[in-house]
Amino acid sequence: MEAPINIKDFVVNEVTNKRKLAEFYNYKGVQQADEGNLIEALKYFNKALQIDPMYKEAMFNRATIKADLGEFEEAREDFCKISSMNIQARRENLIENFITNKTPNINFY
Repeated sequence: MEAPINIKDFVVNEVTNKRKLAEFYNYKGVQQADEGNLIEALKYFNKALQIDPMYKEAMFNRATIKADLGEFEEAREDFCKISSMNIQARRENLIENFITNKTPNINFY
């Protein structure tokens, strides 16, 4: 008898559902920001990041709101985190491409 659900599907669905929920909160935050409700927007962006701490768009939006609220140090910290995430993602892509032989030449500077 075959299992009705594959554990891989469950994990993927859980990750997908988390991302969709984080996207929902990010969207709600953008709506609030557009209406000028910066504190409410910040709450939604924080919720999105609680669900998915690596969600760069929500972090960028939160950093922007923090800057608008005059919380410059906190905004700078978020922008630095985004920069670190981008650098890490580029490194991971280079390593993956090298391992899978997708890039024949890698230039080191």
